Amino acid sequence: MVEAQSFTELNAGDPSRASHVWRVETEAGPELWRRSWWTAPEVSAFMLGLGRLFGVDPRDLKATAGTYAFWRRLNVWAVPAVAGLTDFQGGPTLRVEFIEGDTGDFAQADARELGRRVAAVHTHPQLHFGDVTGTHRFPLAEFYPRALAMIQAVAPRYRFQDWAAHEATVTAILRAAPAPSAAVPMLLDWNGSQFVWREGQPFALVDVEASALAPPELDLCFWEVLLDGAQAQAFEAGYREMQPFPDLSAHRAACRLILLTLEVEGAPPLGEWLALPTHFTSPT
Repeated sequence: MVEAQSFTELNAGDPSRASHVWRVETEAGPELWRRSWWTAPEVSAFMLGLGRLFGVDPRDLKATAGTYAFWRRLNVWAVPAVAGLTDFQGGPTLRVEFIEGDTGDFAQADARELGRRVAAVHTHPQLHFGDVTGTHRFPLAEFYPRALAMIQAVAPRYRFQDWAAHEATVTAILRAAPAPSAAVPMLLDWNGSQFVWREGQPFALVDVEASALAPPELDLCFWEVLLDGAQAQAFEAGYREMQPFPDLSAHRAACRLILLTLEVEGAPPLGEWLALPTHFTSPT
């Protein structure tokens, strides 16, 4: 067993983070040690929805280790190597490589380069959705029906106190969405804090627990609400340098409802969320 000579918890007291993360000094040098802080999926809409839709469980450290290996194989960003599992602070803990760098925010990122990187991730399409390790695979035709079942289970509990007033609208939108033709890797919690930054840009993807194989339309609908208008235009231009940009028009409302239920950007009113600007253009 590797001995922790000293350690510092990096995100102590931050309720937005899903894991305990420690910087640990070992005889061989610094490492990051991590494990999920939550003990049941019902701890949040995000965690419950992530499991119900994609079969992803961040408590499963072996699956998380496989997820790091998956992103390393994509070779889009630097990704820390997994050093193994150990017992620490009363429970099993995943040891990963420590990568030196800074913190950053997507508002300061080169959005065109970010679009290129996301397009590079999307060049690895799959004919099923689920978790990236392949433990849970579901047919693409089941994506929106499964998403509707997730929303029906999660939204009344967390999202909508007046769920009955929204159920018919939500059901109609999800049932109208066409079956996706592919699934690609994505994070359901894209944020600048998932990365180590260097020279003002995302350098290493270091937090991968909320990864899934999902339709590219879902990923791009997420980026559309993360970026402002100018950033979105630059992101789309960078993406188009790598491959054609998908048509989001038939998927946007359904994907936004999935993201809203997962509370990826908080819990705004449904109408306000659906009415957010559509920065990305249709294919030409």
